[in-house]
Amino acid sequence: MAGVYSNRADSLVKKDEDKGYQIGWKLKYGFQRSHLDGEMTYGEARKKAAELQAKEPEKVFWAEMIMDPKF
Repeated sequence: MAGVYSNRADSLVKKDEDKGYQIGWKLKYGFQRSHLDGEMTYGEARKKAAELQAKEPEKVFWAEMIMDPKF
């Protein structure tokens, strides 16, 4: 879907204390992709993604910036 979005954080410099991140995930062998609800800092999202990756090896987790639509 095309549109105009704004970042909640700086997209070039990622500091652990930056707010506006969530955890994204996808299946390693499949086409399912989503994200977990909730907003956290980059450092928290990175640590939580590493914990989830250890628990669920069939998925890939990462810290992803939340994008807000501008209408």
